Amino acid sequence: MIRDAYPRHLRLQALTTLIAVLTSGCLGHFYEIPRTELERLAQTPPQERGQSVYAVQQFTTAWEPEAAPPWIPTEEPPPGYSLHLHGYWVPSFYGDFGEPYYAPPPYNPPELVHDATPVSGSSSGGSVSTGGGGSVGNIGDIKDVGVLLAVAVVVGVAVGVGLAATEGARYEGQVAVHPHHPLHLLDTHGAQRIVALDELTLADLSNIDSATLSGEEGAGMWLRGAAPLNRKGFSYQFGAGYDSLALPGMNQRSLGYHFAFGYYPAKKFGLLAHTRMQFDDSFYNVRLGLEAQWSPIVLWRLHLGPFVGGGQSWSASAGWLPDTHEQRPYVSFGALAELEISTRLGLTFRWTQDWLPTATPDTRNFISSWSVGLAVY
Repeated sequence: MIRDAYPRHLRLQALTTLIAVLTSGCLGHFYEIPRTELERLAQTPPQERGQSVYAVQQFTTAWEPEAAPPWIPTEEPPPGYSLHLHGYWVPSFYGDFGEPYYAPPPYNPPELVHDATPVSGSSSGGSVSTGGGGSVGNIGDIKDVGVLLAVAVVVGVAVGVGLAATEGARYEGQVAVHPHHPLHLLDTHGAQRIVALDELTLADLSNIDSATLSGEEGAGMWLRGAAPLNRKGFSYQFGAGYDSLALPGMNQRSLGYHFAFGYYPAKKFGLLAHTRMQFDDSFYNVRLGLEAQWSPIVLWRLHLGPFVGGGQSWSASAGWLPDTHEQRPYVSFGALAELEISTRLGLTFRWTQDWLPTATPDTRNFISSWSVGLAVY
């Protein structure tokens, strides 16, 4: 069966690929602030800037700025501030946020530190042949194709799991920091500097390439709620389920896999290259085409909508199945349900209907299939 379709060295190569994908980038404590959010913050009253900041968690493999100077706790709280766990004064209403997700390190006074009240944050300025087959399927050739498809499935799943564990798991949404939290600015020439959040001005944003906050600086960081599912941008989707191959007088049903990669120009509409693979020792069935997805209905975390697609299919069968070797177009449509897991990750359920318009009359009926998987955005 499928387990025996590919040799041990191919399994080891697939395992190596999986490990490389999963360890290619780890989520870190730096959070990038989009340009539009920076402009909004620069025009917000300084004392209110830290309580709600839209930020996107970055990977440790990305650029990391120089550390900000340590803060010096003051003996008395300024007006409207209360004591924090590690001795730092923060606005009193921050107590409603609970414990910070990132707690600041305990204060260790250096020999020379710039003093500031209530916080010291150094400030330097204010991304069928059509229609049917002529040749008889060969069982040896079918097994060889099965080996290639099995490897493709293992690699595709490895990539999907790696993306789900990194890109799909990273935080994107509202964070809270001290109003005077250090903000790391990197300009288009590669120079970096630190500006306190409550001292940020629109002039500071001139020629800025990126801006980040560290959860391990200042008085820590609170994660106040991830943003809703955001599909806009590139997407990778994969899954497995029950698929069908139309054969003369019968439909061969078995485990099938699907993979897709494409782009969502809007949060609810996307275009993807899509493939489905179904194979065993006696047959294979591969579809490759384009698909349009639309999810207009949102019920809490559940997103519903249709999809439609089409392309080319290749299939062959032999052995105990009818001897066939087909290459023909297909049309597919169906329903997609997606459960929001995070801002960039969804659990998907697909119900699909396929139609082979150029097939012979005994294989031209609609064929249904279903699958469960993940979508990473």
